[in-house]
Amino acid sequence: MIYVVKADGTREPFSEEKVLSSMKRAHVPHHLQNKLLSEIKKDLYDNIQTWEIYQKISELLGKSEQPFCKSRYGLKQAIMMLGPTGYPFEDYVAEVLKEDGYLTLVRQIIAGTCVSHEVDVVAVKDSTRVMIEAKFHNNAGARSDLQVAMYTKARFDDIKEKNNIATCWLVTNTKATTDAISYAQCTGVKVVSWNYPEGESLREKIEKYHLFPITALCSISHKVKLMLLDEHIVLCKQICENPNLLNTLHLPSDQKKQILDEIHFICDVKQDIYPSSDPATQAFA
Repeated sequence: MIYVVKADGTREPFSEEKVLSSMKRAHVPHHLQNKLLSEIKKDLYDNIQTWEIYQKISELLGKSEQPFCKSRYGLKQAIMMLGPTGYPFEDYVAEVLKEDGYLTLVRQIIAGTCVSHEVDVVAVKDSTRVMIEAKFHNNAGARSDLQVAMYTKARFDDIKEKNNIATCWLVTNTKATTDAISYAQCTGVKVVSWNYPEGESLREKIEKYHLFPITALCSISHKVKLMLLDEHIVLCKQICENPNLLNTLHLPSDQKKQILDEIHFICDVKQDIYPSSDPATQAFA
């Protein structure tokens, strides 16, 4: 039996089902899934790192008849490329919450009973205010632990009464430890991690709403991605809704078309259907 080593150092048996499932979520055509799986199995060895399998699939997808599938397949890694600071991830979490009907503001200085706090995201829905701690990790094996959950709860306790904030969430792009989840459940903190809770995890929300980050794009350089992030453009969907956002990059027309073709493929948004105005400020007045 062949074992794989995960990012956190744990070992588990190689699973064809998991490999096929990851490709299916990326909308890789069925015939291509089986072809890639056969290629992967040729290079397997005991204790192979999962990142090696990911890298091999990404390379094969990039050379396939459906190269844009590589952008979808690299979702988790693309989220980690929102660093090195946590600010783009905070912007990203705010955009995810908007798809769930929340109005959001990021990096708000809020006076608590004891001290002032910079809250990563404040969200409002149906007059209910929520404090969100957005915990970003750029290492796939990192976990949001008990200390992070306790820290989030302590900040919430200091600001909740004075600011009419009903609850708090801990949102992370990797996983949360068992202790962190147990503590959060006991104290009323909502945890949203890469794969938790089932049905409402960060990954599932991204795939449900086609909220792929601009860092997933293969047709632009890392430098250009950072320029877009600096302008708080974190979603491919934002460019779908307003292609003119690319104009500030002064790209050749053929490259701009290539970027838009890739974006249309990975997020399935064909036209501007969303209002450009943002009523969030009024909601927080």
